[in-house]
Amino acid sequence: MKRRYIYAIAAVTMLFAFSCTEKWDEHYEPGSKTVDSDIVEVVDMSAEEYIQTNSDLSSISTLFEEQDVYTKLETKDQLFTVLVYSNSVMSGAQIENANFFANTCVSDLAFTPTKLVDGLSIKMWNGKYLEVSVEKTASTTEYFIANSRISKIIQVDNGFVYVMSDAIYAPKSLYEFLTELGDEYSMFKDLVFEYEESAFDRENSIPVGVDNTGNTVYDSVFVSKNLLMDRYDSGGSDSWNMRSEFFSSTVLVPNNTLVKGALDKAYQDVRDALNREPNANDSLKFEQFIIKSAFYSSMLTPEQLDGTEDLYSVSGYIEGESASTPGVQWRPTVQKVNTSSPVTLSNGVAYYTTALKIPNNVVVYRIKNRFYIWEYCNETEKEEYYKWEGLGDISIVDDGGFGPLGPWPFVPYKTVRAWPTDEAKANESVCSVELTGISLKEDGTVAVVMVPPGEYSFSMGFKSNKFPHTFQIYFNDELVNDNVNPNIHYDRTGNGFPEGYVPADWGSVTNRAKYYDCDGAEIGIVTITGTELQPIKIKVASNDIAAIAASGNTKGRYQLYCWTLRPTENNY
Repeated sequence: MKRRYIYAIAAVTMLFAFSCTEKWDEHYEPGSKTVDSDIVEVVDMSAEEYIQTNSDLSSISTLFEEQDVYTKLETKDQLFTVLVYSNSVMSGAQIENANFFANTCVSDLAFTPTKLVDGLSIKMWNGKYLEVSVEKTASTTEYFIANSRISKIIQVDNGFVYVMSDAIYAPKSLYEFLTELGDEYSMFKDLVFEYEESAFDRENSIPVGVDNTGNTVYDSVFVSKNLLMDRYDSGGSDSWNMRSEFFSSTVLVPNNTLVKGALDKAYQDVRDALNREPNANDSLKFEQFIIKSAFYSSMLTPEQLDGTEDLYSVSGYIEGESASTPGVQWRPTVQKVNTSSPVTLSNGVAYYTTALKIPNNVVVYRIKNRFYIWEYCNETEKEEYYKWEGLGDISIVDDGGFGPLGPWPFVPYKTVRAWPTDEAKANESVCSVELTGISLKEDGTVAVVMVPPGEYSFSMGFKSNKFPHTFQIYFNDELVNDNVNPNIHYDRTGNGFPEGYVPADWGSVTNRAKYYDCDGAEIGIVTITGTELQPIKIKVASNDIAAIAASGNTKGRYQLYCWTLRPTENNY
């Protein structure tokens, strides 16, 4: 019985490239398969038999035996492409993971010479794609797979064996790289995989029957998901995940020392700036920043990571979320990465982080306090923290409040009220109060707020009562706004909300949900200079209130409610 081998003209062209002058004969007898080429050989045996009987392939053959490659080849009834190396190449190969290396050698498709075109990607058993490249000169054309030159092609009964000139080390994927991180990176690795979940993949599971309740029974396939980092488009299709070879990605990896240092610094800033102990929500927020800031849906260059432009991590919908999640801000002038030693991945690149900070605008969502804390101060504290000029008859006015809304607590609408003194009215002088920023602690005492340096949106609330006067607002002795209308009704501006509060979630409970515990009205942008946390002073002055009060207008009075500092994006 004869076998006939037919190859297209393109195959002949490629073989010309290999041997320059030799041609591939199109007709072969099974017992005498020969070819007029020193590159291409046709044999009447399987890939396994050819490799096992070739003495110069004994090293790779031993590896295949140890890693069950031969067993897998024999159990599959199909054609293959197998990449092999001579003993001399194997003797110099740097094999870190024998199984991974062995599975980089086999593809479930038989790539004939006609298919070796520039840019072709060949999928190997370990899921890696190896790219074909073609280099042409005036007299020759050479073919490469993953930068390793093809030195010989053997057509076998079950496909092709390609003898390669250099060992191919397929890079690991981002996901594989993470799973193999050493103990030095265990804190980051544990944080990431804390959100890992195995989910039933109905689409790729095969129905095998029906149980006695009528439910379909599957030969089940399970897939991994990362509940924090997997991203989807608005239709629910994958838009990025760390496991796929089809998304280009970057991961920035901090070691345990950096993770612990960043968390400890953030916890201390909470104590200093918010006058409370860090809680579980703080920990969750800080840890999630460390995770989110590590992943990017593109391959970042050293120039970007050493540059001055902010970078933003992967964004998109999280499964079950109704709104798209933005990427978190990474500032290369603060956060540092070792850009001299990137790790090439099959689907991107990894860098090791060398300096890590949880930004001020993550640690401090906002600092909000109310003027009525005055009533909790002892006499010494009142004199120290509230400096009244031209104002007297100070009292607290309680106008009820807002809430609670589910877990969101009652917000009191209490104001500090003060009147121009007789002397101020007589002289129509400027009236003012300078407040040191203080907060009310859980034990009912007050403490000075220590604020991290940086840029803030500065907001305030008063009480709306058609007051005819205006205010001039100073922050740390600098004028921020010289024409503030005090008719801002407490904090009910719709400008900023408590951390985690979503007005739409409570719209059916009350039509005032969008006014719950807002920041107040923005007075302006302020900057705290220096490098350390520090106290702040707010001065509320009026150059017309004394004259208004002197005219007998009872609305010539101060009625102060709250102040808020919300870090801007620039406050890193």
